[in-house]
Amino acid sequence: MKGNELVWRALADRALQGERSWSNVADLAFEAGVPLTTAYLALERLESNGAIERYSRGGLAVVSIDKVLTMLCAWRNLGRDTLALTTLDGIRPWLDAGRSPYALGGPDAAKALLGGRAVADFNEHLMYLPSSPELLTLPSGNEVRVLTMDERAAKTWDGYSSLAQTYADLFSTPGWQASEFRAALRDSFIREREWDQAGDLR
Repeated sequence: MKGNELVWRALADRALQGERSWSNVADLAFEAGVPLTTAYLALERLESNGAIERYSRGGLAVVSIDKVLTMLCAWRNLGRDTLALTTLDGIRPWLDAGRSPYALGGPDAAKALLGGRAVADFNEHLMYLPSSPELLTLPSGNEVRVLTMDERAAKTWDGYSSLAQTYADLFSTPGWQASEFRAALRDSFIREREWDQAGDLR
């Protein structure tokens, strides 16, 4: 993922947990795992469309989670970050060996976030793994899409991609099944109107 996407993901994930305010940009850059300059550039896009509010003392707050998520969804490109397309049997030895951290994404992550509720059937699984030349040797298939796992995700995700990442990945996945899971996440975690939260920002 590009640096601006990592910043937007960090903002969205924290805001979805009810933590909309940041005391400074340096903390956000650390959370996202990007250089400070990258964080500032990513914030410019969000400030211009009113997704965040910057404070003179250096802090910031998310005004619209929906706008932050929309930016993340618009930039998400699964094809760009795909390391391999393989089969369940092909990826299983890699996972059983425990050679690196991994996280399930897409519908699998959505199902976990929804408390085990499967809102639709799905054929392709998304799996995040740190980039490795060995992944290029996986047998080709269409059951598992292996995606690049960034360093921050490798340290913080606990078996599944985060809520914001899952939502963006489902947005970038074709088919009604992905749309059903994304709609279920929106219904469960995202307020339809945020205007009444203006007093919560400071």
